[in-house]
Amino acid sequence: MKRLLFLLALCPMAAHAAPDPCAVVPRLAEPWTSWTQNGAATGGGTVSTAPRLILGKPVTASLRPGAQVQFAVPPGRSAPKSYAGLFTLAVKDAARIGIALSEGAWVDVATGSVALSSVDHGHGPDCSGISKIVWFDLPPGLHTIQIAGSPKATIRIMAADARANQPRPQ
Repeated sequence: MKRLLFLLALCPMAAHAAPDPCAVVPRLAEPWTSWTQNGAATGGGTVSTAPRLILGKPVTASLRPGAQVQFAVPPGRSAPKSYAGLFTLAVKDAARIGIALSEGAWVDVATGSVALSSVDHGHGPDCSGISKIVWFDLPPGLHTIQIAGSPKATIRIMAADARANQPRPQ
């Protein structure tokens, strides 16, 4: 105990550390309110083994070494010794869909063998755990979500409709 008090006396700043700005996580706005829910999946190595994402339902996904993934379209970016995985997403009506990730990684969306261009991208709210959000205007149908170039073997991912829980025009 005396040793601890001596060390604190030598380093007074340690005793008065700045408060953690993320100690209280702010409530997330739509469409990200369910980001903290639990779910798990393993990213597919092929489109046929890719698990289905459900709009508004996040999952913590185990990814594969990138060399083991057969992408539907060549990824826009990849990195050596990184991780990747495939997911599918069904969209009933045309919508602007955001793909949120907890880590820095590359996101592509393909319909069949055609890559779709993103329409916007940005970061999640401070202290939310959302590192990036990439937006796509998706037509109705089944789409492949490709994650590539992840430095980590696990990543949190969520797809959300920009119109989720928004008032409908009268």
